[in-house]
Amino acid sequence: MSFFNQWYNSNGKKFYNIWQAFDHQKETGTFPEYKLDDDFINLIKNIKKPKNLDHNYIKNLIVRRLKELREKYKYLRLALGGGTDSWSILKYCIEYDIYVDEVFTQMNTIKVDNIKSNIEYLPSILYAEKFVGKNIGKVLRLHSTIEDWENYLIPDWYKDPNFIRGNHLPGRWCIPCQFYKKTDLPLDQCVTIHGLDKPLVQNQKGKLYWTQLDTGISEIMGVENILPLFFDKGNPELTVAMTYGLLDNSDTTKEYIAYDTQPKNKKLRILNAMGLVSTGHHFLDFHLLGKYKFDFQNYKNRLARKEIIQLGRKDIIDEYFRNMKSMILQYKDLSHGIEIKDKIYLKTINRLSQKVPIYQDSFGS
Repeated sequence: MSFFNQWYNSNGKKFYNIWQAFDHQKETGTFPEYKLDDDFINLIKNIKKPKNLDHNYIKNLIVRRLKELREKYKYLRLALGGGTDSWSILKYCIEYDIYVDEVFTQMNTIKVDNIKSNIEYLPSILYAEKFVGKNIGKVLRLHSTIEDWENYLIPDWYKDPNFIRGNHLPGRWCIPCQFYKKTDLPLDQCVTIHGLDKPLVQNQKGKLYWTQLDTGISEIMGVENILPLFFDKGNPELTVAMTYGLLDNSDTTKEYIAYDTQPKNKKLRILNAMGLVSTGHHFLDFHLLGKYKFDFQNYKNRLARKEIIQLGRKDIIDEYFRNMKSMILQYKDLSHGIEIKDKIYLKTINRLSQKVPIYQDSFGS
C-alpha cells in the first residue's frame, strides 16, 4: 500500500532510484524530473489560509489525523528520527492517549553501547521508553550489522532500489526500505508514520511557490506502508496551514524559505507557528545534525566508518570509495547530475518537485 507516491520521471518512465534514472538519461538524453504524488498536489491547490491560524489550530489537525489513523489501521508504527518532527508526533500521541504499537529508530552504529554516535536519538528514545506498556507497545533500537554493510561489496549496489531509494547515497548503512521492514508486525496491516520534512517555499523574484526537494523525502520513494504525516492526502489542509505558519514568521526574502534556512532567533517561534514543539534540547532544535552536507562527510557517517574499520572491515570502506570513484567517472559529465568535492566525494544535485503558487490568502492552482 502506497500512502504517498514520488518518483523520477524520464519521458513517462518511472524510476525510484536516481542512479537508474541517470543511466537512462545517458542512453536517451531525457532529463529525469522529480515528481510528487499528483493526487496530493491537486489536493493542496486552492486551499484557503485558515482564518484562525495558530499553534493549536495546526496541532489539532495533526492530532485529529493521528486519531483517524489509529482507528483505521490495526497497527500504528512511528519512525522516530529524534528531531522536532517525530518528537512532536510522539508527544501528541502520548498527550492525547493515541496508542502506538511500535516506535523504532535506526541507530548509527553496529555496537549497541556506542552512546556518543547515537546521542541525537537518545532524548526521544528515552522519553518513548517511559511509556512502554501504557501508550506504546514497544520501542526498537535498530542497529545495522556487518552483513548489512557487506552490501557495499555487491557490484553497482547504489543502482539497486532494494537498497537505495531516491537520491540517497549513504555513508553508513541506513537504508529506509530495509530497516522499515525490521518488525514482527504484519506490514500489510500497519501504517508507519514518519515526520520526515517540514514545508519548503521557493521565492522566485518575489513570487512564492510551495515545492519540495528530493533530498528531503525521496529516501522513502516507492516504499510501501509509510505515511509522511506532513504530506498526507488524507489531511491536505495540514500542509497548507504549516506552510502559512512558516511564512508568517520567517524572513521571506530568502530564495528558499524553510525552518532550516531561518536565523536561530526565529526558529522556536516558527516551530510553534507550524504546530510543532521543541525537544527541549538546543542541539536538536537548532542544528542540522549532518543534514545538507555531503552525506559521507558528516559527523555521523565518519563515526560509522571509523567503527567499521575498528571492527577489522576496512575492506568494506575501501570498496565504498572505489565505487565513489567509479560513479564520478560515470556521471561527472551528466547535465544536472552530480556535485564533486575534493575529487573523491560526490552527491546528487538537488531536484525540485512540482510547484504550487502561494498567495496571501490561499494556495493557487
